[in-house]
Amino acid sequence: MKINFKVIIFLMILTIGCQKPKPKFTEPAFYFWKSNFKLSDIERKTLEINNIKKLYIKFFDVSWNPKKRKPQFVAPIQFTENPPNSCHVVPVVFITNQTFLNFPESEIDSLAKMVFEKISKISKSEIQEIQIDCDWTIATKHQYFNFLKALRKNNIILSATIRLHQVKFFEKTGVPPVDRGILMCYNMSDWRNPETQNSIYSTSVLKQYIQRLEQYPKPLDVVMPIFHWTVIFRNNHFLFFVNNLKSEELKNNYNFTQLAKNQLFKAKNDATFNNFSVRKGDIFRCEDSDFEEVMEGSELILSKISNEKLTFALYHLDEKSITTYSNDQIKKLLYPNKTLR
Repeated sequence: MKINFKVIIFLMILTIGCQKPKPKFTEPAFYFWKSNFKLSDIERKTLEINNIKKLYIKFFDVSWNPKKRKPQFVAPIQFTENPPNSCHVVPVVFITNQTFLNFPESEIDSLAKMVFEKISKISKSEIQEIQIDCDWTIATKHQYFNFLKALRKNNIILSATIRLHQVKFFEKTGVPPVDRGILMCYNMSDWRNPETQNSIYSTSVLKQYIQRLEQYPKPLDVVMPIFHWTVIFRNNHFLFFVNNLKSEELKNNYNFTQLAKNQLFKAKNDATFNNFSVRKGDIFRCEDSDFEEVMEGSELILSKISNEKLTFALYHLDEKSITTYSNDQIKKLLYPNKTLR
């Protein structure tokens, strides 16, 4: 009997193509990004009902002091109360790119030592993992990666935040020498640009960056947004942010009129609003993390990411952000592998 190998190969390809991606094991987590650790009843309840065992807590920032010509610790967290015993705490340190641009390469080891000692001083429990958040560039890659190597010598698990452009162009930007990366799926577009529709999150923008996600050479965790803010422009120039300001508050205020683009509002008068001065003509762009769109992005990432076990975190644990969603929606965002269609 003559065997048609072309048909067999075609059927094999068709079978492989029809197979569903392997289900991922996801561990839910939250980021805590406030300067004082004290949970509200709603925040505490959210951790409990969603069985959260991991909290990424920002401990402090490291910035460059140009006058003293040295790095400085900024905004260290204060613990009014201890984190829940049920939660494993991962200290997060944000380091500005300017720090690595200016800090002498010969002293990078001393910077790593200072950071680790500061974390140890603040920590309320044994340190198992540390996460570094830095939007490094080609110019700072060498210094930053050497810092990570030095920090990793402390016998800890070390993770680092990875921006979308650092995943798409990883051959150029480099892959940090850490145990794991965590993909930041928010702050996707230029919030200073008046033409931007939503700088926090857009699935269409996400798709542009994760076409080769499965090729990234390190295990990746994921953090998705649940926050909202309003960006204010004056004379077509960025003025400032207002965190947690919803469009409903502007709709119900006679000083503002809603423009054709639903997320935009224009000040009709000079006024005082939310304890700041508003001038006639100021533009308010309300941005949020739409549930359906974030879910779509989460499912897309899970279908493409190569590692089978990952942490799936939400940014961030804040009552005003959490209450934008129902309890069921929060659970679906934390456990997207259970909602894959």
